Amino acid sequence: MMMNLKNSVLFCFFLICSGWINAQNKKADSTEFAHFDCDITQTKQRLDKRFFASTPAVQLRVNNDEFTYTTIQFGKRKNKIYLYLKILADNVCIKKDKNVDVYFKSGEVITLKNEYPLNCEAFFAKQMKKKELQKLKDNEISLIKIYTYKKNYEMYVSEVQNQDIHHYIDCLSAYKVKKSDEVKLKNKDKRSKNNDHQPSTDNYQPKEQ
Repeated sequence: MMMNLKNSVLFCFFLICSGWINAQNKKADSTEFAHFDCDITQTKQRLDKRFFASTPAVQLRVNNDEFTYTTIQFGKRKNKIYLYLKILADNVCIKKDKNVDVYFKSGEVITLKNEYPLNCEAFFAKQMKKKELQKLKDNEISLIKIYTYKKNYEMYVSEVQNQDIHHYIDCLSAYKVKKSDEVKLKNKDKRSKNNDHQPSTDNYQPKEQ
């Protein structure tokens, strides 16, 4: 029963994330300048009766597949932070396994396990441990590899993209997810923008530990 609940929460978040990821599919990769606003999005939607928040996505160009991008995004539910990766390509299947390697400029490599079930929407989700988040914050990423059934996808990470990743982790770590239905937005323009900014799932999120 716990596994079904976990799958349900992750799937819900996947659908929500997909919506805004697809809206950004045609945009250029995030290499021009670093962002200084947290721009955290929280709507009245809930996952398993709990509110959640998410950062903007950082788009990475796939080095070994022309015209393909991958997005990296962070979400928060209660006090847990989640990492989401989505390859913006059709019919890319990723299994629930240790299938993401993160290479740092220091020479270190960490391997992350997908906690989202086998899917062909190219979606990876993981509840991050504190030491994993700290590793991302304290080091610059040089390369991310995602292993799928048909091929491997490699994304180089620029200095600007590293700054964004560090910044969004800091923002989300300090952010307190609102518990009230009254989620205040700055203005109508931001409300409209947030509709395209939400990560996508349909009630599925990694099991909280």
